[in-house]
Amino acid sequence: TALRMTAFGRSVIDIANDPAFDAWTFSQKVLYALDKEVAARRERRINKLLKASRSPNLDACLEKIVCTPDRNINPEQVSRLAHGQWCHLGQNIVILGKSSVGKTYLAQALLTAACRNDYSARFFRTDTLANHLAVLKHDDPARITFLEDLHHTDVLVLDDFLTTPIDAATAHQLLNILAEREPRGSTIVTSQFTPDEWYKSIPDAVIAESILNRLVAGAEIITLEGTNMRLTQ
Repeated sequence: TALRMTAFGRSVIDIANDPAFDAWTFSQKVLYALDKEVAARRERRINKLLKASRSPNLDACLEKIVCTPDRNINPEQVSRLAHGQWCHLGQNIVILGKSSVGKTYLAQALLTAACRNDYSARFFRTDTLANHLAVLKHDDPARITFLEDLHHTDVLVLDDFLTTPIDAATAHQLLNILAEREPRGSTIVTSQFTPDEWYKSIPDAVIAESILNRLVAGAEIITLEGTNMRLTQ
């Protein structure tokens, strides 16, 4: 088996074989190699976080967000979001807009930004999450482990939130997840419907009110507009 070469080791070899480094002091060479090692470790850490996130688009990034005036999102807002202060504060983000305006891509790009800032993340379509919970028995250790992961991840993305109505059991499970996450992390939801319309998709008015309050209170609400982004790609 080939020995694993660290970025530091590769840099040392590069320095030894490249005459361009001959004029550098020993300290400069060491610092250069250390910088390469730190950068490589950071890249491995980010890739590990992204892989664990279950995001279907690991290449999504805020740098690729289209900020034309008709989309109702600007470069300054995107730059602010990229710094990840919302993760640090545990602030939720609600992304609204009609079908195909880029809600999911923006959520995926925010997830990538969170991982770049060393935060853990998980991505689920809301229906997929509900179906996954439905097949796990309440006393199944796998269910407990799964829920603990949702509770403690720094950023949870719920895509296509309440696109279709959910039953009372699913609503109760969703409320429990959000309640456990409330002091711990950020939740990002994308939806074609405004929060006021979410009530129609939840059979229990009390649970609906609790879900809405936990997601929307203090959240940054982004309403995307513009043309169908799928047709412009």
